Amino acid sequence: MKAVFALCAILATIIVTVNADAGRSACRDPSEIGQTYPHHFDPAKYWLCQTEGVPATEIDCPDGLAYMHLLKECIPWASYIWKQPELPPTVA
Repeated sequence: MKAVFALCAILATIIVTVNADAGRSACRDPSEIGQTYPHHFDPAKYWLCQTEGVPATEIDCPDGLAYMHLLKECIPWASYIWKQPELPPTVA
């Protein structure tokens, strides 16, 4: 029974950690406003900081496009190159 409880606790921790690591900015720093950040789990999405103190909004690229953070725009999938995503200055 203790092993089942320990396993459940570990899984819950992993789920919370994974959700926190999606790359969503908390937009707490003025320098983040108007900036975009890659979504860590879906290259066809990105985060946009619009208002200071309000977590970033998830934005979908148009169909057939993926977000390329180095270019700060959605590009055709054929041109997309995966790069290790980095965390924004403040994380939601």
